[in-house]
Amino acid sequence: MGFFDTLLGKSKQVNANLDAIFALSSAAITLQVSANLIPTNQAAVVFKPASGAAFANTETEFQDVLKEMNDVTVSLSTDSFGYRWVVLNGQDLETVVTASHSVNRSLEDHGFSPQLLCSLYPFKDTGGQGMVYWVYLYKRGTFYPFVPVGHERRDNERELSLKAVVGTDLPLETEMQRWFPLWDIPISSSH
Repeated sequence: MGFFDTLLGKSKQVNANLDAIFALSSAAITLQVSANLIPTNQAAVVFKPASGAAFANTETEFQDVLKEMNDVTVSLSTDSFGYRWVVLNGQDLETVVTASHSVNRSLEDHGFSPQLLCSLYPFKDTGGQGMVYWVYLYKRGTFYPFVPVGHERRDNERELSLKAVVGTDLPLETEMQRWFPLWDIPISSSH
């Protein structure tokens, strides 16, 4: 960023580090041992669909790639805000992490990175405290924990404790005002 950019208040956009998604696989060991969290072997990629043939072709392309991954099942849904959810179910965490990376990469490679919102990775709390979602913010290249409890309520204390548990295993979002809640997640909690 140059002097004039700073003077005029322009900020340099952070490039997404899409490969940071793969850190979740190794962090899963820490999460299981230190926080009683086990992966559900599910993931979701959330994006705002664009109009036009180019975007439709890109969606078809990543769906075709996912079909070739025999150990991944895919379902699509659209939420009340118009965001598309590509929900992935696989045999293990590594499989769904790889599949979610493929969807993100496909959208990025075809120029649709501004459409990407986040990727979501649910973990079951074996201590009986429900679900924990690790949210990957595409535009920031960082993760944060989201712990919903009840209708549109979250457990901020648990989220902060998970931040401490994961330490440097994951690139964490340091600006907590970016830890947005995600309601009505179309992922089954029965896994």
